[in-house]
Amino acid sequence: METASRYLVAYAINALWQLPLILAGAELVARLLGRARGSILHRLWVGCLVLAFAVPALPLIHLSIQPPSSRSNRLSAVLSSRPRELDLSFPGQISRQVPKQNANELPGILSTAAAWLYLGSVLFAMGRLGWGIRQTHTLLRSARPLHMTPEVCREWEACLALFEMPEVKLMYSNRLRSPATVNWPGPIVLLPQDPDGGESTDLTAVFCHELAHLRRRDFLFNILIELFGVMLFYHPVFHWMQRRVQETRELACDDIAAAAMSGRHVYARSLLRLTQKMLSGAAAPQPGCALGIFEGEILERRIMNLLGNKPALSRLRAFSSIALSSLFFVAVCMLSSSLGIKVLHAQDAIEKPNAPAGWFLAGSKPANYQTGVDKTMVENGQPSAYLRSTVPVSDGFGTLMQTIAATEYAGKRVRLRAWVRSQDLTGWAGIWMRADKGTTMVAFDNMQNRKIKGTQAWKECDVVLDIPTDATGIAFGILMSETGEVWMNDASFEVVGKDVPTTDFQQPAPNLSNHPTNLKFTE
Repeated sequence: METASRYLVAYAINALWQLPLILAGAELVARLLGRARGSILHRLWVGCLVLAFAVPALPLIHLSIQPPSSRSNRLSAVLSSRPRELDLSFPGQISRQVPKQNANELPGILSTAAAWLYLGSVLFAMGRLGWGIRQTHTLLRSARPLHMTPEVCREWEACLALFEMPEVKLMYSNRLRSPATVNWPGPIVLLPQDPDGGESTDLTAVFCHELAHLRRRDFLFNILIELFGVMLFYHPVFHWMQRRVQETRELACDDIAAAAMSGRHVYARSLLRLTQKMLSGAAAPQPGCALGIFEGEILERRIMNLLGNKPALSRLRAFSSIALSSLFFVAVCMLSSSLGIKVLHAQDAIEKPNAPAGWFLAGSKPANYQTGVDKTMVENGQPSAYLRSTVPVSDGFGTLMQTIAATEYAGKRVRLRAWVRSQDLTGWAGIWMRADKGTTMVAFDNMQNRKIKGTQAWKECDVVLDIPTDATGIAFGILMSETGEVWMNDASFEVVGKDVPTTDFQQPAPNLSNHPTNLKFTE
């Protein structure tokens, strides 16, 4: 859940500055296209919406492929051409990191607040979509079969034959103020009332426009946009783009309907008469998700689009527009992928993990390392603790550790066992254990003679020590030198029998003579 919220917040913040760039590019290309066909403009704005959904996720994909540690590793590998051995013979010098409470809590609070605000926006948009679907269902339940006169029946059948769509139902509902179309579960054209005469061309204009919606599958595509739109519902630019999609969708349907009728002027006059008759000069939104002939509320622009002279779009202008838009959107994608990490710090600034309960971060340079619980790195059915470098480290180490009293283990042989995995280590890593008598180390092993290096899969590691009877404390954990990332999973700490060999670095003192010998070097 924590990881998911991090990525959601990063996605939302990325969209704040990326969507205005995409919108600016789309508006520029739309102006270059001039009065192009509605279908061309509609494809432009649909592509703009697709980019709006996809581009904010590019930095997150980049992060999942190349985590911050890998960037540090490359720099550290250049600076450190000859790795140095890490001397941990006197780990009593390890410094424990004391967290700065105020500095760490504020980003966490802001991140949590942003996550809840974004989640609230998503839930509101989902509720709004659900309400629209419910209204559409209610609208369909109120619809009744249309009793057509012979003239209306002939017009309807002629339009169906023209659009090659014989399976469309024609119904009416008193919940409507203007004609609409739905595609749920099958294609349906809805009228606000039974046709009561009037000019036949007006009814033909209605049929042609609504059948154009059905042939283009606009209803289903609109539901798809609303569904994905819950991710960007909070953003005003998304609503601007969505409105452009609605406007150009109506322009595209007008072009199809005008081509199916006697001409653009005939269709435009029918559109004006329908406006005066059904809406009294004002647009009325359809209930639910239904798409109507007056969708988009741009009647004046539609009339001008139908009546104005539309010069053919030259190949040069079309090619220039496509090339410019492609270059612009590629630049936006590259900019988003590169700057999204630096501006947002999706892994570093949003994620402020703490050491697991009972553990703490220490080492010679603890400020250069980060630790926490990684619930996505699962082994043996358990989450893992991780230790990673946050800056290039050429000399020094960090450790995730804990200390306990030696009372229950004094005089016994103890084994620390854990599964360890590493990635891109420029130094080395290992689990370790130390027994102390006061401030004096009396037993120690840190796997320095069997180091974990580079990138390795899960490996079971053991450290076994004899705890002296006069020992006062035991420290243990996992360490990592220089740069990279290491995970520890399913650790155990237990007393073992004397048949288990120790791994202690401490060598027993040799047998000493009671008197000096060969002082004259004659032997």
